[in-house]
This record gives sequence, structure tokens and C-alpha cells, in this order.
Amino acid sequence: MRKSLIAIGVAIISLMTISCTKDAGVVEGEKITGAEVLLEHKLVGNTIDKCEEGSLLLFLEEETIARIEKGEIEAVKAEIIGANEVLSFEPALVMPKNESLARELGLHRWYSVSFDKSIPVRKFAMEVAPSAHVTAIEYNTMVSLTSDYNARPFNEADYAVTRAAQTDIPYNDTYAYYQWNLSNSGDKSIADTARKGADVGVVDAWKLCAGTPDVVVAVIDAAVQYNHPDLAASMWVNEAELNGTPGVDDDGNNYVDDVYGYNFSTDGYSNGQINWNIEGESGHGTHVAGIVAAVNNNGKGVCSVAGGSGNGDGVRIMGCQVFEGLYSASDREISNAIIYAADNGACIAQCSYGYDPSSYQSDNAYINVCTLEYNALQYFTAPENCNHPSIGANLAIYAAGNETASNAGYPGALPICISVTALGPDYLPTGYTNYGRGCNIAAPGGDYSIGAQNSSNASQILSTCIREVTGGDYVWMDGTSMACPHVSGVVALGISYAGKLGKTFTGDEFRDIVLTSVNDINSLMTEGTKPYNGVADAVVLKNYHKRMGTGAIDAWRLFMQIEGTPSVAVAVGERCSVDLKEYFGGSAADLTYRSIEISDEARETLGIKGEPKMDKGMLVIKCENCGSAKVTIKAIAGGGQLGGGNNIGGTEISREVSIISRGVSSTNGGWF
Repeated sequence: MRKSLIAIGVAIISLMTISCTKDAGVVEGEKITGAEVLLEHKLVGNTIDKCEEGSLLLFLEEETIARIEKGEIEAVKAEIIGANEVLSFEPALVMPKNESLARELGLHRWYSVSFDKSIPVRKFAMEVAPSAHVTAIEYNTMVSLTSDYNARPFNEADYAVTRAAQTDIPYNDTYAYYQWNLSNSGDKSIADTARKGADVGVVDAWKLCAGTPDVVVAVIDAAVQYNHPDLAASMWVNEAELNGTPGVDDDGNNYVDDVYGYNFSTDGYSNGQINWNIEGESGHGTHVAGIVAAVNNNGKGVCSVAGGSGNGDGVRIMGCQVFEGLYSASDREISNAIIYAADNGACIAQCSYGYDPSSYQSDNAYINVCTLEYNALQYFTAPENCNHPSIGANLAIYAAGNETASNAGYPGALPICISVTALGPDYLPTGYTNYGRGCNIAAPGGDYSIGAQNSSNASQILSTCIREVTGGDYVWMDGTSMACPHVSGVVALGISYAGKLGKTFTGDEFRDIVLTSVNDINSLMTEGTKPYNGVADAVVLKNYHKRMGTGAIDAWRLFMQIEGTPSVAVAVGERCSVDLKEYFGGSAADLTYRSIEISDEARETLGIKGEPKMDKGMLVIKCENCGSAKVTIKAIAGGGQLGGGNNIGGTEISREVSIISRGVSSTNGGWF
């Protein structure tokens, strides 16, 4: 689905250089008044488009904050506001749990003032600009989800051909055979160009770990229907509020009745309660949540990337609602949602929204305008706020955007975030996806334009939705909005697996292995075209070559990197020779190899019928199936025979290697 947001902010470092006096006034006879000059000096972003009426954000002097904290808030308010009547003057953010870091980032210095909506925002801003208490002024710009709301209802009766016999998903979820994004057999009922293995490589990863409840993913989006039949058991639950007194902040986190998360849309209908039964609801947040963690193996609906195995496992979803029906969220509300996620246990922020890519063309351009949100993201990703011991820092994962632009939208383009581009079931870029600068990694997002003639919806992503919105519990959608939660789900699985193994990483280390746990797609983008929106040759593939991020996310590869097990990639159905010198050293071709050990399960998974062999340091293997499995290769270090007994000889060495068989192999002969 298409979406964008427009917001504002200020670079804290630049705020410190601004000086101004309360005595500046109007220069008579000139078009620009002294107040206007001061406003331009203090104004964050210098844009008033789509800002919230009757609202303004102020960044106050540190000395002013000290006075407020001593109980002088009414006096300070009078000195800033003067004779103007206001409805409220209060901190813009709920004080974060990590107060020392919040103060270091200047989050405590942001205040929100609300006033009568009949007063023009710029006029009110000029009234407060002369105050020496005010270091900077920010229009409270509204975040807009500019989706076409094109959720296509799912009706199984519409599909004459089922894929039940063609999927290797091991779970009993009713509609699993439509989920090519999890297991792509290359079925032409999806698309004529569907490619085997163009999925997230999760089926074999599930054999090792299907998710754990200590991993919490905050879905910062529209409402997540927490009682959805396929999501209820996957929801994060605030037990203190669930078992507490309604209308009371039972856990003392400054949010009342936040049982499954919170609704930050303060101008909406619901006073903090997550609400999806309202005019204008899109079902977007519920669809995203289902991709991450719809309950697996429960005999109903769909599977998800990290929804467990049906044994009460699976990761948990925290609902952070920032879009409510026709209402959007302001910069203030988005920032509170990000901080809430950090303070209440989320280790992943799943963010399928983003600024239009034309808004900012550099990190500094974004940071200098959107500092409040940027500081909130710094707070979320700070190592000291990490919410899982295995990863060193929380991760913020964003959709790259759907404008077909040659750069990602912010804030996903920031180095502290992960920006996700979208692929179709053909393993090729979709016609809508952004690409190029700021884009980090690719994942299935769906591609309506290439759908098979009789079932064009099937080339999109099937996931959970809100019955009141579409008339059913499941719908098709496509977009980088859908690609993003695939990466969030795979990352959540990886964190779960790292925890299971007792592995720990720094934040940078874990981010690095995520962004290198990919399959090659660049070899498919050297020439040719594909259709988009009815135009046959709309997508020129060479324009996307090396510009979709590092490659296509693969859950098995991530697991192998967490383990420390090397992986090699081969093309399904082809006899491949893979050079193993990186694993057995520069003289791998001269070693004596004793055996290649493959379990029966691995043979079946990879479709190995003949016997693999070693030929001068090259593993020669043919896999008939798309899949991932491990083999063990044994060799002799030193000589042609093992030592022991009456022999004098070498020592046996053994390396476990992961084989990944997909519809395409990497251009360097299988190495990754």
C-alpha cells in the first residue's frame, strides 16, 4: 500500500547556536517584522504544510526547564504565552523510562502548547517567538498514511487451482498454500514469471526455531486488531493493566489501560484505547502484524514469519496505533509511540510508513528538520535501552516507500534504521518500490501487476485484516509496507534463535549479519524488463542492479550466521561446483577428503538424488529442490592418511557447511 508522512523537527546541535531577545519587535513600514525574523531563526523546518491546527511544539531553554521542574510552570507559561489564551501547556513527551538518556537527547525540553484552532498556527508562532525561554519552534506536522486503501478481499472460492500439493510449509493453517512469500514453488497460478525460492527462506529455519515470546515487535501503524482469531495469541500483553482496575495506570508507565499497546492518536475517538471499528480504517496495521506473527499451526487462516509452531511459542506483537480512521498522527504522537515501544519491551520497531523520498535528500536535511522524531529513534536504538540480551541494541525497520524513486524515504534511510525494498514472486523489483540510496535490503512485497490472469491477487501478500473493513478476516495487499514486516519477522526469528543458543552480539554486529543474510538478486537485473500498471516494459531491470540493498533477506542464512556456520548457494536443478577454499584454506584443492555426510532429512529437503563429491577442493552437488540444510565435510590435515595405531599421518578436520538451493545462485560461484 502507498503511504508517506510529512513532519518537522530541529537539530539539537543547531539549537544551541541560536540566540534571541525577548525585546525584538516590529519594524514599522517593512514587510518583515522583528517577530517574523525571530520566528525564521527559531523555526524548525520552515514548513506549515499539513500541520496540526491549534498546536505548536516548543524547545525550551535548559534554565527554563529547571524553573518548571521547581514548580514554576504557570509563571513560565505566562512569560511565554503572554495574554494569549491556551488550552494546554505541557511536556510534549511522556517522560521516558531512561531519564538520563532522554535528558542527554534533549527530549525533556520539548513542550506542547495547544490553543483555539481558529488562530492561525503561524500567527501564534510569531507571538511566542520573541520569548527568551524558547530556543526553537516546531509546527506539529501531521503524519499522513496516503494509502490507496486497495486491500483486495480474499475469497478462496475465487481460486480454481490450489497449491496444497506444491507447498512445503509444515503447518496446518488453512490458507498457507497461497503464501508464496513464505514458500515459493514457482507455481504459475501465482504469476507466469514466479520463481522457485523467491521467498524469505523461512521453512527450513522453522526446524531450528519458530520464534520465542520474549521477542516483542512494536507495530507502529494503524490499529492492530488484538482479538483477531489469528493474532490474539500472538499479542504482547501488559499483565498489570489486564488484571488491574479500568481507568487506572496500574503499572505506573503513564499510560492508562494499555493492555495490548496504546493508541497515540490524541485527536481521534478513543482516548488511548486501540480502535479499529471506525470510519476510514484501512486494516493496514493488522495486515502488517499478521505477516510478522499470525499464529502458525492453529488450523486456521494464514502462517507468518515468526508466529511459532503452534505450541505457545512465536514472537509477540505490541500495538502502537498512530493512525485512527481518518485521523493521522502528529510528530509528537509518533515520537511518543517510538519511546513507548522502547520503554515497554519492544526490541523491533516495525514501521511501514515513511516520508516522501523527495522531501529530504540527505541525512542532515532530515535531522535538521525532524529532530524530535530523530531523537526518539536515537532513544529506541540506544544500546542502553536494548530489550533483548542477544542483540545489543533495538532495531528500527522501515519501508523504503512506494514512489518508484531512486532513494529511500526517511527516516528509514538513516544509518540507524533498516530500509526495506519490495520484490515480487519473480524475485525482481516491483514497479512501485523505491530503490537506490538509503535502501538496505529487499523482501517480498507482492506485485499485483504480474499476477496470473485468473488470479491476479495471488501475486500479492495474503495476511490478516479487519472483518469490519473488508468483510473478511484476510486480504491481499502489496507494497513496501508488506516487504518491511517480512524483514521484521526474520529479524525477530533471528533474535529468538540467538537467545535459544545463548549467543550475544553488539548492536552493530547483529545489524551487520542481518544485512548480509541475503540471497543474490543482482544477477537477475542485468537486462530485461517487466510490466507495471498495465505497461509491458515499465520496469527496466538494469536500473535496479545493485540498488535494491544487499540482496533478498533469507531466514536460514541469518540462522547460519548466528551459529557461525558458513553457507554456500547453488541454483536448483543445476549441477554446481562450489569452491571451498575459504572454509578449508588456500590449499583446499590439495587436501584428501574423506567423506561428505548428509542426513536423510537434508537429502529430502534439498532433493539430492546422486552422491555429492569433492573434486580438487570443489564441492560438486546437484539439488532438485529449493531448500536449506547442512552437510558435514571431512578431510585430512597433513598427508593422505590418518595417523593412529600403526600409521603416522594427518589429523581429521571437519567443517559443517550450509547448502542453500534457490532459483538463482550468486554470481561468484556460490560464495557468500
